[in-house]
Amino acid sequence: MPTRSPRTEALCALAAALLAGAAQAHEAGADPLPEDPGWRVGAAAAVFAADADHRWPAATLPGVLLRGSPPDDQRGGLTLEHATLDAAARFTPHLGAAAAIGWHDGDGAHVEAAGLHLRWAGHGGEYTLQLGRDTVRLGGVIDRAGHYDRFVQTPLAKRAVFDDEWIDDGAALAWRDPLADGLRGVEAGLWRGRVFPGGEHGPLVPSLRLHLGWGHVDAQLSAARFQPDARGSAVATVGAPAHTHGTLDCRASLQQRVCFDGTADVLAASLQWENDAGDWTLAAAGMLRRERGELYATDGSAGLRSRVAGGWLDAAWRAAPGWTLAGRLERLVPRQKLAGVGTVSLARAAGFDAAGSRQRATAAALWTWRPGLTLALETGRDWRPGERLSHLALRLIWTEPDLKEIW
Repeated sequence: MPTRSPRTEALCALAAALLAGAAQAHEAGADPLPEDPGWRVGAAAAVFAADADHRWPAATLPGVLLRGSPPDDQRGGLTLEHATLDAAARFTPHLGAAAAIGWHDGDGAHVEAAGLHLRWAGHGGEYTLQLGRDTVRLGGVIDRAGHYDRFVQTPLAKRAVFDDEWIDDGAALAWRDPLADGLRGVEAGLWRGRVFPGGEHGPLVPSLRLHLGWGHVDAQLSAARFQPDARGSAVATVGAPAHTHGTLDCRASLQQRVCFDGTADVLAASLQWENDAGDWTLAAAGMLRRERGELYATDGSAGLRSRVAGGWLDAAWRAAPGWTLAGRLERLVPRQKLAGVGTVSLARAAGFDAAGSRQRATAAALWTWRPGLTLALETGRDWRPGERLSHLALRLIWTEPDLKEIW
């Protein structure tokens, strides 16, 4: 296949940033529709240039089953982290529709959201019903920790549990009263579940999210159950496989794959506090993926009891108008137990033989030149026994929630 030169990559990334705006025009979890009947078109993009002492980001997370599609080495040159073009319309006070298309560096366009949104006032708050594709909400702290966040890399825990983001097709019914003390919202969803940690085969995935709050303290709890059948991961011993957005299907082939049948329970929790002046924000989040079932490959099978747990702490200080200093501490701990025939070869194929805890520390200084345009400088280090990985990155984030306002 033809390849693009570094100069071409940089020009493409810069053009996408300037023409597409920046990503998620609306804060994660916010209503994407206009408040009143009408329409809007938004755009966003983030570009960065990074340097590191080794391949960056790390290609794998030893001890964690993922799809097996590692991120590209993103050192050097200008890289398009993410770009989004979204549109939304409210037809009536109660009904609307929204859609979003996204791009990553080197990938084609993909649909990130497309669906109908209904809302109506009821006893004690507002009700919403969403049908179609969207990012499944796990709570503001977790939802924001990704593209267009203060930091370049997705948290270790989020990458380990979902292999980045949980974007799925389905339905979600929610009640919310954001000004209440105590219970502020409940959301129940039912999703197709064809994305990791689900597979191409299996039943629908139920999810539940509780939103609690007291004054400036906000807490959210989420849970979901996947039941994948013949979910595949690339064998860890054959090198980096080709990049793919899908999950490998072991019904199609067992070659160079480690396969899983069973249940995957996902739990997530987050807590956030902001002072009265709004210049200090502290947040904590934790995620857990627990799997029970059978792990198998061409040369054996074994019972699997897996527990991948991780979390992060965030602190952000608005030091001066337009200036924010932020830091993040992370830890990821995978634990795997195999019982059966061929456990040694299975553990090697799955990458369990190199399992161990991993930590990351990141600091960033962000300057918001004007609303929607932020320049950030960050440095960070990942480490685990026998491995250190440091990076330095300069990043531009540009968001425009309503392009009509600047036309």
